[in-house]
Amino acid sequence: MKRFCLFSFLLFFSLALQAQRPYFCVTKGTVMEYANYGNDGETSGYTRIAVKNVEGTDGNYSITYQTSVFDSDHQPLFEAADMTISIDNGDVTASLGSVGIVEISGDVPVIPSRLAVGQELDRGVVKLTTMGMSFTSEILSHKVTGREELKTPAGTFKCYIVEMTTEARVFGRKSTSTSRNWYARGLGSIKSETLDEDGNITGSQILVKLED
Repeated sequence: MKRFCLFSFLLFFSLALQAQRPYFCVTKGTVMEYANYGNDGETSGYTRIAVKNVEGTDGNYSITYQTSVFDSDHQPLFEAADMTISIDNGDVTASLGSVGIVEISGDVPVIPSRLAVGQELDRGVVKLTTMGMSFTSEILSHKVTGREELKTPAGTFKCYIVEMTTEARVFGRKSTSTSRNWYARGLGSIKSETLDEDGNITGSQILVKLED
């Protein structure tokens, strides 16, 4: 369970970092806490991140977060740890301390600095390598589907909604899923949902606390 929560967090932030600067947080000292929900809509846990250090410029970044993951009762699942996510010419790597955790390469999706409803975004094939295993995922569709003034426990945010449908190949088996993200300028993803092939929500995450 602990490994799954950590891996989900790494994957979420590795991909979120591919938003250009207006749509992810590069402000040192910012603390964001997300509530995580299962397919039953019940709280499954919380993820808290604090931006500790930022290096680089648009297109190539190295950002260090202090990460904490909690269960549904807000009890820590493991000790807070520093995680560094780096982008180098489009490739994304994540590490805990000096230990590499995940590498994402290929046609890594990018959220551009200017968005408009109906806008088609990048597609392609993404390769993810972690724990000695490699997986591929083809982006079948990727577009801006709407705008919304989203109210959350952390505040109200003007967001663009971006949907991405992917077909993943894991151990020779294919599965299709859709992610729906609400992006706010200066912060990144405020809310996210994952849907299965039938359009059912299998998991979601929403910002519940924001400190700067």
